[in-house]
Amino acid sequence: MPRNLEISLLKSRVYSLNFRIKAEASKGKIPINLIFSHKHKYDYKSKTIAVLISVSVNDKQMPFVLEIEYEGLFTLNKRVSKKDVEPIAQINCPVILFPFLREAVAEITRRGGFNPLMLPVINFVQSAKEGKAKTTPQSDNS
Repeated sequence: MPRNLEISLLKSRVYSLNFRIKAEASKGKIPINLIFSHKHKYDYKSKTIAVLISVSVNDKQMPFVLEIEYEGLFTLNKRVSKKDVEPIAQINCPVILFPFLREAVAEITRRGGFNPLMLPVINFVQSAKEGKAKTTPQSDNS
């Protein structure tokens, strides 16, 4: 990563949400089957990175289905190469954005009448090394 690089979150929001309560689901402690992915788009001209984090919780035993996409728009204080964008978009930006997504999921499930669902902490450095999260880079060099 370039020296003295500053990353700022300009805005964040729930991009899309599907929350549905299932009538036939069982109650009690249920392990969470979590599917996590993210994608990003880097605009070289404006020095911005748009990151979209997706989380899906859909298991037969879960009393609900939850699919959420959370978007963040980040700005960098200087232009970076495509090679340097990857770790920033896969590690730094999700680390900043994930607490907002986590809080949104907890609040949505609480308002659905359940105990708040606290997403497990994700080690984004390890995830990037192992390629655990599906990532889809997109570039806008116009």
